[in-house]
Amino acid sequence: MNQDANLSSTEARKIKIITIDDEAPIRYLIRHSLRREQYEIVEAGNGREGLEVIRQEMPDLIVMDVVMPEMNGLETLQAIRADVNIAHIPVLLLTGVKDTEKLNKALETPRTDFLPKPFLVEVLKERIRKMIAEISTEGAVDSE
Repeated sequence: MNQDANLSSTEARKIKIITIDDEAPIRYLIRHSLRREQYEIVEAGNGREGLEVIRQEMPDLIVMDVVMPEMNGLETLQAIRADVNIAHIPVLLLTGVKDTEKLNKALETPRTDFLPKPFLVEVLKERIRKMIAEISTEGAVDSE
């Protein structure tokens, strides 16, 4: 029997994650940590660039900083949720921002979660695994 036949469609291909952060060391940390988990990682340095990359790459998940130049994470999230072609993509916001009013409003949008900075890499990986599992579960429910 073909081994690939035993893999679900999610496992048969790499999960694609876009990380959007204006700090190169943070992007490096995320890329380095997640590639070990066999994810395909694509990067962008700000929200405007991130939107272009998201529309081009159609990732499974977006990991995005909130505080960035040109277009911050909350503005980018709003643009993502307003675009029917990419609105379904889950977003994990990373932030050191303590403005809970702005953050709570963003977290009311579906498929959106947040992780405070600084974060532990293991916590980031676990949160990503959880969000990807939710995608897989939703897909199974939608196909029934």
